[in-house]
Amino acid sequence: MHIEIYTIKGRKYKYAVSNYRIGKKVRHRKKYLGPVEPINKTQRKKSTGRPPSAFARKIDETEKEELENTARSNNAFARERAKIILHSAERMNVSEICKKMQREKRSILLAILEFNRNGLACLMRGKTTGRKPRFTLEQRAKIIEVVNSDPRKSGLNVSTWSLSKLKRYIIENKIVDSISIEILRQIIKYGNKKYKTSRKWLYSNDPEFAKKNS
Repeated sequence: MHIEIYTIKGRKYKYAVSNYRIGKKVRHRKKYLGPVEPINKTQRKKSTGRPPSAFARKIDETEKEELENTARSNNAFARERAKIILHSAERMNVSEICKKMQREKRSILLAILEFNRNGLACLMRGKTTGRKPRFTLEQRAKIIEVVNSDPRKSGLNVSTWSLSKLKRYIIENKIVDSISIEILRQIIKYGNKKYKTSRKWLYSNDPEFAKKNS
């Protein structure tokens, strides 16, 4: 008995072959022993190693300031996501963030992936995946700048902006084309500025008005 190798469809197999005689003819009896190289070994792919942990993309200074402000806001959803992104931007991996914030891995990964796709829009609950924010960071920053300015310097006879006057002003000055009161309120909120009810003041054309009321 001896071992012979046969190639079948590009793969090699071992057979034990024994010879026996019938009359003057020599016959061969084959017994299958298996492949030369185990099939599971040939099909096994090389290990690519452990997949890298998900990290937030690099954030710029404007985004960092917005995230830091939001991380101190009263909105629990936005505050938590902002903290996750800031931790991830510092190269803290998902497991470390889970342990630090006592949150499940799925919510951490979701926050990071949505930030990488949609930027700061991920801080708002219920936004459609892939949808771009309606207003740019520059427009939002300009609105916050107006909120912090004195309305009287813009020709208004009030000491504090009301939402309706603020809306009218930023549209008339082409900061935005249009905006709703609710969205304006959200922009002020996420800018970490609390809206205060305006106080209206009456002014007189009398040059002696201030002297008479002193």
